[in-house]
Amino acid sequence: MRHWKKGMLALALCAALALGISIPASGAPGAVYLMAVNEKVVTMTAENMPTVMSGVLYVPYTMLSIRDTGINLGVSALYSTTRRTVLVSNGQIGIVFNIQNNSAEDLQGNPVSARAMVRNSMVFLPIDYLCGFFSTINCSRVRTDYGILIRVTNNAVVLRDLDFVDAASGQLEDNLRHYLASVEVPVPTSLPVPPTAAPTAPPPTAAPAVSDPPPPSGSEKPVESDPPVEAGAEAWLAFRWGEQGEDVARLLAGRREYALFLFTCEELRAQDDAVRRIAAAGHTIGLALTGESGEECVSQLKEGRRLLAEIARYHALVVSAGGVDGEGREMLAQEGCVMWDRDLRREDYSSGAALVEALDPQRANRVELACGPGDAAFLQSLLSAMDEGNCRLRQVTAPLLA
Repeated sequence: MRHWKKGMLALALCAALALGISIPASGAPGAVYLMAVNEKVVTMTAENMPTVMSGVLYVPYTMLSIRDTGINLGVSALYSTTRRTVLVSNGQIGIVFNIQNNSAEDLQGNPVSARAMVRNSMVFLPIDYLCGFFSTINCSRVRTDYGILIRVTNNAVVLRDLDFVDAASGQLEDNLRHYLASVEVPVPTSLPVPPTAAPTAPPPTAAPAVSDPPPPSGSEKPVESDPPVEAGAEAWLAFRWGEQGEDVARLLAGRREYALFLFTCEELRAQDDAVRRIAAAGHTIGLALTGESGEECVSQLKEGRRLLAEIARYHALVVSAGGVDGEGREMLAQEGCVMWDRDLRREDYSSGAALVEALDPQRANRVELACGPGDAAFLQSLLSAMDEGNCRLRQVTAPLLA
């Protein structure tokens, strides 16, 4: 099914060119540019698609705006409607792009050679110049089945470009489909047949006048208004600790999502710094109890709570104890614990999309994943599939599990 969709989208692009429909991006005829910031795909429209002018790649300033993407790159862009300027800064150094007089200068007033540009009332910035100026952000180009992906990243990025493209292919495909719909490119049932006579060229359109860009509040009218989408399933995520645990935690933090991380007592002793960071980020920490009796698990519980109190001033309430019977579960409940019992586990599914298809829309699903090699990429594919299915993550807390 996925390969069939790719073929149809390719036909749509061919149809756009054959029918003389303009794809508003420079650099190559018919080029389509997709966008991502770290592990988040940015919605593409005819107004904000990156463009190339005189060999310089420009991206919309909103790619560097935490208000628009929800991603803190450490370098932010802020548009001022009153001054008609865009300030790009990391809090110490920065550049002010003046849209009104087409100039730019650093925070000390020294002129810089870079310039912003305005297209379709959107301000675009020379991203490669900014990457060189700040050095803490990077911009890459990746050819995909859906267009050229422009990806801006910082040192918090988890997935390499090719892994990200593979994990986020569903989102990239949907992004291209919505874009083609916004420029009214029909998806053909067959390849277009060339006319016997040359078609009349469309009248040239005047270049848009430079005008005030909209404020970065998201108040501008969307190009396309989709019908309401039915809500999908809900899920709780829990992770067994492993070597990619911190990568998984950063990936969730980039989306402002939170999960349950389960540690054994041995892992708590070995990963005290990671435990502190995960607790400080707002995730729930639980104890993975491996005892086969209630007595053994209660002993592990007390040791785990002691370690967590020393490491992070944290009191564990959520536990996983798959080896105990009903009597053992009752003993843990008497200690104030809430049990984590999984409904679905990562090992049973080949992809994030397959796992999402198994979610029960009638209840909150308890999904357990690992943090081993390749699991960060699996999580990205799962999150992408959940976005496509309009599914929602819920934070795992003891009161909700009780």
